[in-house]
Amino acid sequence: MSTLKILIADDHQMFIEGIQQILKKEQSVGEIQSVSNGKQAIEICHKQHFDLVLMDINMPLLDGVYTCKEIKRYSSETKVIFVTMLCNYANASAAIQAGADGFVFKGNSSDELLAAISYMKSNKFFMTESLRHLFTEDFSPKKKDKENYISFSENIISQREKDVLKLITEGHTNEQISHVLSIAVRTVDTHRNNMLTKLKLPNTAALVRFAIENKLIE
Repeated sequence: MSTLKILIADDHQMFIEGIQQILKKEQSVGEIQSVSNGKQAIEICHKQHFDLVLMDINMPLLDGVYTCKEIKRYSSETKVIFVTMLCNYANASAAIQAGADGFVFKGNSSDELLAAISYMKSNKFFMTESLRHLFTEDFSPKKKDKENYISFSENIISQREKDVLKLITEGHTNEQISHVLSIAVRTVDTHRNNMLTKLKLPNTAALVRFAIENKLIE
């Protein structure tokens, strides 16, 4: 891997331009392209080969975790590093399970991104410093921390929110949930948004995945 062909997938143009300026200073970086959503990222990766995709988790049309899985399924040699503000255990764990090669916090300095790229070149996974303590050396969750996190998640979700969550995971629409629980559609949406905020998750797909993986519903 002499010079890297890199794709940046993010819906904030100012962030893309900032990353481009950082990367252009690196001798190991060659061509840089960008897209603004997960759907475009998958489509361009089907047409071209990229050595590295730098990607946000919360993106329009398709979220980063799903996009990472699809890119890896089509091209297992392409490396994927998440660069995100959604820096929490749930998202980092989901990134690892999706096959990502690094997880970087946007709020940190550019040195962290460059360190992640350096790790990637050596086929090593890079975890942002602020979350590293939650994982073992091979980046499986530390049992105690994982149990504490799940327990915390269960405690902050109310019973009514769990009722809504169960119906969401079964594929019901807001209108159907409203009818089943005899509550207003707006109330259903409020419960959904409250859960996303409490668990610091980007979208409903991530909420469903988190609920199933952590057995928050029966």
